Amino acid sequence: MFFWCAAGAQDQVTYIRNYQDIAIAEMVRSGIPASIKLAQAILESNCGKSDLACKANNHFGIKCGGNWGGKSFHKEDDDYANGQLVKSCFREFNSVMESYRAHSDFLADPGKNGRYGSLFELERTDYKGWARGLSKAGYATDPQYANRLIEIIEKYELYRYDNEYESLLTTNATASSYVRQIIKQANDVKYTMALNGDNAAIIARRNGLNANQLRRFNDNIFGKDELLQTGTRVYLESKKSKYHGKQKYHVLKNGEDMKYVSMLYGVKLDALTKRNGLKNNQVPLPNQRIMLKGKPKAPVKTVDPYQVPGQKKSGGSKPTRERMDDLVQSNTDQLMASNTNAASIKNTSSTSQKGLVPHTVIKGDTLYGIARNYGVSVDDLRKKNNLTVDTIYVGQKLLWK
Repeated sequence: MFFWCAAGAQDQVTYIRNYQDIAIAEMVRSGIPASIKLAQAILESNCGKSDLACKANNHFGIKCGGNWGGKSFHKEDDDYANGQLVKSCFREFNSVMESYRAHSDFLADPGKNGRYGSLFELERTDYKGWARGLSKAGYATDPQYANRLIEIIEKYELYRYDNEYESLLTTNATASSYVRQIIKQANDVKYTMALNGDNAAIIARRNGLNANQLRRFNDNIFGKDELLQTGTRVYLESKKSKYHGKQKYHVLKNGEDMKYVSMLYGVKLDALTKRNGLKNNQVPLPNQRIMLKGKPKAPVKTVDPYQVPGQKKSGGSKPTRERMDDLVQSNTDQLMASNTNAASIKNTSSTSQKGLVPHTVIKGDTLYGIARNYGVSVDDLRKKNNLTVDTIYVGQKLLWK
């Protein structure tokens, strides 16, 4: 089954731009040339405009098969019963990314080794050999299928993606971040790990999502352009309200908080907080049991998030209004003294005018707010101050440059 992209060359260019990164990722994972995958997808999905692509995210015309247990989409194709054309069963995917991965798994299936196995013995840059091999193996009934693939590849120079394979693996260029993604699961919820140079927008695009969806799934992502620390866990689906694993509780270590536990076990933060009898703004003390299942036998002990470590609460862990004003004034005085031209400090949001003294935390401050005020990312602020969680306390000095 295939379509020619009748809407024109512009549709093909747009399609290539939208899905080239996924094709490269699958080339590295499976060995199938990115040029071949893109050319096949353009033909099979009519540049993403076919009913199957639009309604089922199926860009390669993959049918259900005997072992398919997922959602399905039925439409007339080339199946007959008693001489009558009947609707064929096609796989329905949650995202285009899933469709691309399924195509790779389909061709690399050991059960189809006799049919497609010889293709994987070809050089990755031999797109002509792959095109002719697919046609010979009967991937499509059109006798011109190989020529059509080659025509698209050469017209848009898709072979460049195949030739750049090695450099994509060895450089830190942005493109390389699209080719080493690993998908894992926690609590039956899919997640990936942020790569060098990743932000929410990049990860979302790589996985067929939008940045706002990704932010809803992850409590540790504030802005779509916020640079994420390499290795940060990023959920690709909504976390679950209940934990389905065997572990009953998690013992908090120093530096861990409820957000950390939520991300570690794939449980929604508000559900986890409610289960443990906490309010959203309460911070549990270290060594407390955070229940993943059931209810706590004793109330979870918490700490005032604004308390300065080492101070007793009776000694005034929360600064008075006068003390808060003193902290602000002290910080302002240091800023003024550090610049020979005091008049240049009028715009406090300017990075060049605020880089000589640390920020003193006052009540109501958040890492996100501080980072935004100084024009830096939350990730940079964490790394600069060796923070593993987002909890800060009044009077704390934070370096930001």
